[in-house]
Amino acid sequence: MRILLITQWFEPEPTLKGLMFAKELQRLGHEVEVLTGFPNYPGGKLYSGYRMRPFQHEVLEGVPVLRVPLYPSHDQSGVRRALNYGSFAVSAAVAGLLLRRPDVAYVYHPPATVGLPALVLNALKGVPFVYDIQDLWPDTLAATGMLEQQAILNAVGGWMDRVYRRAAGIAVLSPGFKERLIGRGVPERKITVIPNWTPENEIVLPEPDADRARELGFEGRFNVVFAGTMGKAQALDTVLDAADQLRGDPHPRFVMIGGGVEVDRLQASARARGLSNVDFLPRRPPSQIGEILALADALLVHLKDDPLFEITIPSKTQAYMLAGKPILMGVRGDAARLVEEAGAGLTFAPQDAEALARAVRELAALPPERLADLGEAGQRYYHQHLSLREGVRRFAEVLERASVGGTAYLPFKRLLDVTLSLAALTVLGVPLLGLAMVIRSRLGSPVMFRQQRPGRHGQPFTIYKFRSMTDERGPDGVLLPDARRLTPFGQFLRSSSLDELPGLINILRGEMSIVGPRPLAMEYLRYYTEEQMLRHAVRPGITGLAQISGRNYLPFSRRLELDVEYVRTLSLWTDLKILLRTVGVVFSKQDVSRGESVAIVDDIGLGRGLHENFFKE
Repeated sequence: MRILLITQWFEPEPTLKGLMFAKELQRLGHEVEVLTGFPNYPGGKLYSGYRMRPFQHEVLEGVPVLRVPLYPSHDQSGVRRALNYGSFAVSAAVAGLLLRRPDVAYVYHPPATVGLPALVLNALKGVPFVYDIQDLWPDTLAATGMLEQQAILNAVGGWMDRVYRRAAGIAVLSPGFKERLIGRGVPERKITVIPNWTPENEIVLPEPDADRARELGFEGRFNVVFAGTMGKAQALDTVLDAADQLRGDPHPRFVMIGGGVEVDRLQASARARGLSNVDFLPRRPPSQIGEILALADALLVHLKDDPLFEITIPSKTQAYMLAGKPILMGVRGDAARLVEEAGAGLTFAPQDAEALARAVRELAALPPERLADLGEAGQRYYHQHLSLREGVRRFAEVLERASVGGTAYLPFKRLLDVTLSLAALTVLGVPLLGLAMVIRSRLGSPVMFRQQRPGRHGQPFTIYKFRSMTDERGPDGVLLPDARRLTPFGQFLRSSSLDELPGLINILRGEMSIVGPRPLAMEYLRYYTEEQMLRHAVRPGITGLAQISGRNYLPFSRRLELDVEYVRTLSLWTDLKILLRTVGVVFSKQDVSRGESVAIVDDIGLGRGLHENFFKE
């Protein structure tokens, strides 16, 4: 499988889904190429050894990388940040079209603008993509205060919804992210939870060094280490408040190591309060943090008490687990559940200094062997569920599924759909209006049948068809069986496929194609196997391989098999053969059933008489 990684940040910049990710995909036998920008993160300055140019090809440890120009910036200016994100998106969109077509693209988010090159590749070269979400935009932008203008937040939300609709698959790092996306209308089957791993090659814990421990003040204390960014989201005043409550305890000590906008203020506050049990160490690169983790007795994770963070698993959690030290987790929701499931430490309510102080005292009172058990449990859980190899293996499966149905023919297929449907509506516009009037007089109003159906990647849409049944009811006011309401005129509409003609509107809207698997009822989705779900890898069609192979008399399981076969063999030649055979089937009225079987099998009757074993033929 040929995979294109689209990410604004890549080595030598600090990034999680970077070179390790690419090399592990290569180890699994895949061909990988990277599309990224010139390195400037996090300082906003171009790295030494690089100069901005239109394109730069390089190979990093066997991984081919194409770098494209961008506006280097990463400060507090919203305008400059937007230029940074936007310039990469435009450059990558252009460069992606010049690359050899991949089977599938992997897209790392944030920023949201990285969706642009993915959408361009999808529209112009038919490349399916998997969207890996690390931050929920616009939720994160609002929660962190990066953006406050509601109009802009709404625009970002609309953009994200468009990206989600077009993505063949979506990866999220926690169950809470998945639930949030489902609430926004993203089909559940499109979303896969794959927790982040940590840069395993950088977490190296040296043997304990008594002299070094004494030098850094670790000797004779119970050292709780916070390592990482100290910003507003971390709400680390809680740590200072807890330290204040622990003044009388001789052993607990907080060690704060890292950088961030809050470091200076926190240091000044600790000095002003005379907190001798809080020490700040200068920021270190990840490759040198192992020494501090090795000396720690417990490792602290903390975020402010915000609903958004209940669905977040801070990246340092995995590093702490791999380090094999007990964890103090001050984050609600998914992160707390992870630590509890692993048996790797204690959880406490965020921004609750008393709860943190109590948890520190509880850990400090445990014997060394019990602390070691907690650390080993976390380490074991990491290797079983969160490791690089496990995560990349699952990503490879998602990418493999997403690649099915992707072909360079798709953009041309879409062009044909638009051209032919426009021509058909132009020629048939007046006759269709006349037919609509006849339908209203003979079958009633409304003339159109509308129903939610799953489109490409399972995304719901409203299908349009001419109605073919009356609204006749019995004495009790209940609709009569479908066979009673299907009049000879309605049967003629179905056998001639005239009832399908309003589907041309769905084609123009990009929801359907002329040829493709028929869109069935939404409630059927829960019955599909993974193999059968592949029928949704392409746009559904008005006609398809199943429709020319037996129509209503074809066993349902066989219809699904033919739909998957169509997706796997998609080509212009396949579509032309299906269209030619469709003409013959329609004019011969071949394999069109009447009566109760129509209520169960025909598309209009879906969902009104489905028995339990219908999908078990």
